[in-house]
Amino acid sequence: MKGFDLPVMDGTRKSFYGKAKVIEHDNGDICLISYSTLVARIHNGNFEKLWDGYSATTMRHINSFLLFYNLPGGGKLWWNKLEVVA
Repeated sequence: MKGFDLPVMDGTRKSFYGKAKVIEHDNGDICLISYSTLVARIHNGNFEKLWDGYSATTMRHINSFLLFYNLPGGGKLWWNKLEVVA
């Protein structure tokens, strides 16, 4: 398992100042933690929504996560259409 701060991918700021973390698990799952909340993961190569909330800052974290792992998606409308995986 490896954890690190999520880098900002859109160039709008220097960093997320430790508020967005990525955990790469040995089983291949990659989790995004925003403000200590597990919000999403990549499981078997697919993005999965794990948190049903929304905030503008967490959406910035999600968008950077998607860009960092070269996955499609992003934005509030896209996020709101996703189902939470139990």
